Amino acid sequence: MTPFPYYYLGSDYRGSGPSNYTLSYMAQMGGWAVSDYALYFAHDPLTYLRLGYASYLSSWALLNSGPAESNYGYWYPGKNNDGGAGGGFEPRPWGRAWLGNKEMGRGSWWYSGEIDLGYGGALRSAATIVVDDPIFGLFAYGGDLSRQKNLTQVIPKDGLRARFHIVRGTQRVHLLLVRDGFAKDKAVSFDDELRTIQFTLENRASANHLTVIRAAGLPSGTYEVKVENQPTQRLTVHNGEEQQIRIPVTASGASLAITRVTAMASTHD
Repeated sequence: MTPFPYYYLGSDYRGSGPSNYTLSYMAQMGGWAVSDYALYFAHDPLTYLRLGYASYLSSWALLNSGPAESNYGYWYPGKNNDGGAGGGFEPRPWGRAWLGNKEMGRGSWWYSGEIDLGYGGALRSAATIVVDDPIFGLFAYGGDLSRQKNLTQVIPKDGLRARFHIVRGTQRVHLLLVRDGFAKDKAVSFDDELRTIQFTLENRASANHLTVIRAAGLPSGTYEVKVENQPTQRLTVHNGEEQQIRIPVTASGASLAITRVTAMASTHD
């Protein structure tokens, strides 16, 4: 079987199909919409997540970047080109790009065009998403996942580390940070029944401050929030409604535990 090229996976296709101009800005903007639909609206989210996350990743392939030993990038080597990005991808062995109708071989375009719009969509969809997929099993998009008995631990590695989702069966849990981020190389952990969720925040400012966590999808009940093992807040959740948790963050960050202390029956019909 012929391998599926990376420059088609998650890409948008124009009227001419995939024969020319793939990985445009529309790939990641479309992926943002597909992922949002999967996380918040779809009855069968996993099919959409496979496509949406592939689209989120897709056009990053256009970036020309790398360390000094790689001569700062694959597409257009040289320090002056480090961090540049093409506006699309020519998938044919030989073809023409749009601007100036210049001939080129397979690869990233030599000008950026509108790819900043795509990266804007990508930054808005960047997230670590834990799924139980019927094909791939339990794993994390944008993260490293491990299991210990009934405890799941996930190290976010999506690039921003500001959004964390759990999509397993009927579970739809969303942890969104208004500022700061999940600490680098430290796990978000939770048990199968979502009695306790634990994680560490890193301070991305220079001063102590309050940060807000938007938490939605938690099972109905009363929750105790502890920061550095000290109780700071109690939440009453009905039917997974969103709660805003205000957390004091010091210069060294904050470790956090959200624990369900009292369960209650859902009032959904």
